[in-house]
Amino acid sequence: IKDAGTGELRILSDVFTVKNAADNETMILGGQNGAVTLYHNNAAKIATTNDGVSITGIATVTQGLNTDGLLSEKFNTTAGKLSDNTNIDLEDGMVHYFSTQETTTSTPNIRYSSSKSLNNMLSIGDAITVTIITTAAAAGYSANMTIDSGAQTEEWVGGSAPSEGGSDGLDILTFNILKTADATFKVIGNYVNASN
Repeated sequence: IKDAGTGELRILSDVFTVKNAADNETMILGGQNGAVTLYHNNAAKIATTNDGVSITGIATVTQGLNTDGLLSEKFNTTAGKLSDNTNIDLEDGMVHYFSTQETTTSTPNIRYSSSKSLNNMLSIGDAITVTIITTAAAAGYSANMTIDSGAQTEEWVGGSAPSEGGSDGLDILTFNILKTADATFKVIGNYVNASN
């Protein structure tokens, strides 16, 4: 530990670690020419990279988010039909694509995961958009959806729920979900077919 003579305190090391008093829980770890990582309860949460930072977990931004450059999101692909895989787990992303042609009606169930409800992950006043893309068939459509296995009253763009799927291409369902109270949601649904 060295005082630079200007009021600056320098700690010189090729590897820098801050641990708790018992020395079994890492709080900060830094290496020369490598990442500086911040930990929570001994689990890495924020790490510098050669491109910027990597965050593990949920980032809560309270004063707005301003991005310059690329903004991308991973989507979840299921090699099957929505009617066989109705749970839409948002921990896997907000866009879900089903690559097998649909054959029947289905009711997607939107949740955060099998162990965490969407209700618990959202605060009152939060809004999300969920997109479900299926490989189209006239008999395959969704006229209803659930959240955390609870029935919802959807308001559909155009005034009515889908009554059939597209004859080819992709069927795209988009749900704007607004949490208005505990376990209470306003759901705006939109259906379009993208044909070949």
